[in-house]
Amino acid sequence: MDKSSHRPMRSSLALELRCVLGAALLLSTTSSWSQTVASLMQNGGIFTLAVPYFEYGTGGSKQALGARFNTSTLTAFTLDTGSVASTAVVSNPVDAASIAAYSGGYRLSVPYFEYGSGSTAKAFAVNLVTADLKTFNVELASVREVAVHSTALAAPTAVAVATRGSQTVGSNTFGSSSKLAVAWTAPSGYVPDHYVVTASESLMNTSVTSTVAGSSTSATLTQLKAATVYAVVVKACKDSACASSGSASAVSATTPAEYWQLQGSGNTVATLSKPVSDGNARLSATRFGAEAGMNANTVQFYYGPKGVSGMAMAISGTVSSTSSSSYLSSFTSYATTSGLRSPSNPTGIKDIMTGQGVPLSSAMGGKVRLFFESNDTDGKTRIYSVDSVDGYVGRDFNSGSPSTCTNSSDYLATGNCPASVVIGVAGDSVNANTGFTAARQNKVAWPTLSDWRWDGAPGTFMVFTVDRLTGCTTAQHNHAYAVWNGSKFVVQYDAAGCPKVFKAAQAALPMHIGEARYKMYFGDPTITTGKNTSSTLPFVGPKKLIYADGRSTDNAATVEYEDWENVAAARNVHFLWPSGELMNDTAEGYIDDFHFLTPTGNLDLQVLYLSITDGSVVPFAAAAILLNP
Repeated sequence: MDKSSHRPMRSSLALELRCVLGAALLLSTTSSWSQTVASLMQNGGIFTLAVPYFEYGTGGSKQALGARFNTSTLTAFTLDTGSVASTAVVSNPVDAASIAAYSGGYRLSVPYFEYGSGSTAKAFAVNLVTADLKTFNVELASVREVAVHSTALAAPTAVAVATRGSQTVGSNTFGSSSKLAVAWTAPSGYVPDHYVVTASESLMNTSVTSTVAGSSTSATLTQLKAATVYAVVVKACKDSACASSGSASAVSATTPAEYWQLQGSGNTVATLSKPVSDGNARLSATRFGAEAGMNANTVQFYYGPKGVSGMAMAISGTVSSTSSSSYLSSFTSYATTSGLRSPSNPTGIKDIMTGQGVPLSSAMGGKVRLFFESNDTDGKTRIYSVDSVDGYVGRDFNSGSPSTCTNSSDYLATGNCPASVVIGVAGDSVNANTGFTAARQNKVAWPTLSDWRWDGAPGTFMVFTVDRLTGCTTAQHNHAYAVWNGSKFVVQYDAAGCPKVFKAAQAALPMHIGEARYKMYFGDPTITTGKNTSSTLPFVGPKKLIYADGRSTDNAATVEYEDWENVAAARNVHFLWPSGELMNDTAEGYIDDFHFLTPTGNLDLQVLYLSITDGSVVPFAAAAILLNP
C-alpha cells in the first residue's frame, strides 16, 4: 500500500480491506465464523487472537469480517490471511470489535477477548494498530483487564479416562501408548451441538483435541505421547461456534509406556530371528514406497556385514501391514556386490562405519543419498554423503564398471564415487564446525509419514554423535543437532559458542510421527547396570524416549532443537523377549545401532531393526515390533 497517497477515509478503508484481505472476500461471502466473542489461544509458543466479528463502515455501508492474528511475542500480531471471511452484520452486538482509519493507517479495537477457560478464564481489551493491514502492533497503553461475560453452562459429568486396547503379554499388561478413551455423561439443561475433548501435557505445553457430535458421550484421543501425564477436559458446546459452553474439571490420566517385542523364540539372544544372517553392527533401515520401481514397498538395510570393512545393502520382500512375516522374514543380502568399502591403502577417507540411506524425490534426482561416517587418515571423523547411480535400487554408488566403491581415488571429487563432506570438523575447509573433531553415527530425519522420499525442503534435521566437548559438556557421549537450510546442514550453537547437544545420549534415532512432530530413541550410557565388565563390546545402556513438536517455538512447521523435551525428562522404553518376558538390564543395554520406522508409512505398524549381543557374542541383526502403538 502506498502510504504517500493514502487518504484515511472509510470508503478507501473498505476498498483496501478488500484488496489486502481480499482473496477470502472475493471467493466467498459466507463466513466460517458464527460468534462475536474474541479469544486468545495458546499452542506451544504461538498465540492466536481469534476475532470472529469486527465491523468497519457506518450505517447502511457497515460490513463485518472475521479473522485470526498470530504472534509469538504478544507485541506484534501477523494476519492469518487464510482465516479472513466476511460475515453478516449483527444488530447491537455486545463488545464488538471494529476497525477504522487512524494516524495514516488503521486501528483494530478489540474491547473484549477471553483467555483461558472455565474457572481460569480472564477477559481483556486491546487496540492493535497497523500501516499495511498485515502486521498489527499492540498499543500497550490500551491493554486492560475487563469483566468476564457470564456464558458458562452446565458441564458434562462423570468424566472417565482409560487406556485403549488393553493386552497382556507374559506377565505384562498394558494398553495403547498413544491413545486414551474418554467417556462422560451429557450435561443437564440443554442439548450440546458438539463436544470438544482436549488432552494437555505440561512438559512442553502441547495438546491434542478431538471434536465429537453432541449425541456422543465418548471419544478416543490419538497422537499422544507415551508414558505421559495428560489433563483431559471435556467441554460441551451449545452452538456450533461454542460461544456458550460448559467445561468439566480436568481429569488426569497417564498413557502407558511403549512395549516392543523381539521376534523369534525363547528368552535369549541365541534364539532370536535374524533378518540377515551376516548382520553385524552399523545397521540402519530405509523404507521405499510405491514409486520406487523394483524396490517398491520394501525395506532396505544399509549395514556392516561380517567380514566387510564398510557398508553393504540387503533388501526385504514386499512389506504389508497385514502380514508380519513380510517385514520380519529373511532379507536378500548383497554383501559382496553393493555399497562402500574402506580403502586398503587410504588417503583421506579411511574406515567407513555407520551409514543411512535417504531416498531423494524426483526433483532431487530420484536416487538414494547415502550418508556415512568415516574415521579419516588425519585422525578425525566426518560425515559424508554419496549418491546412488542406480536410482532407487540404492546399491550401486560407483559410476564406473565396479558395483562397489573401494579405492581412495573413488571418493575424490573427480572419482567414480565422489563423496561430499556433510558435517566437517574444526579446521576443515569445507563445512567446518568448531568445538569437536569427531562427528559420527548420524541420522537424518524428514517427514517420512508424508512421503518416503526427502524433497530437500528446509527444516529437515540431523542428529549425530559428538564426544566430550571441552568447556561445554563433560558427558562422553552426546548428540549434536544440525538443520537443513535448503542447501546444507547447519550445526546449531548456543550463545556461549557450544554446539547444542542432547547430553549423555548414544545411538539416537529420530522418527517422524506426523506433521512437525517426532520422537527420538537413544541409549543412556550413564546407566551401566547390567554391563558385562569383561566385555569390550559397546554397552549403550537402557533405551529412552523423548518427543518434539514444532508448535512449541516460533516456526510451527520446523523442528528446532528447542522444540525437543529435555533428555532429563526421557521415558523408559520396555523390551520383551519372544517368550513375553521382560528383558533385563544386560540384554537391553547391549541393543545398539537400532532403527525404528514405519515400514508401510502407517503408525499402527512400527518396527525396530537392531544390532544386539549379550556382551559375549558378535553383534547380529534382529527385529522387534511395537505391541501397543
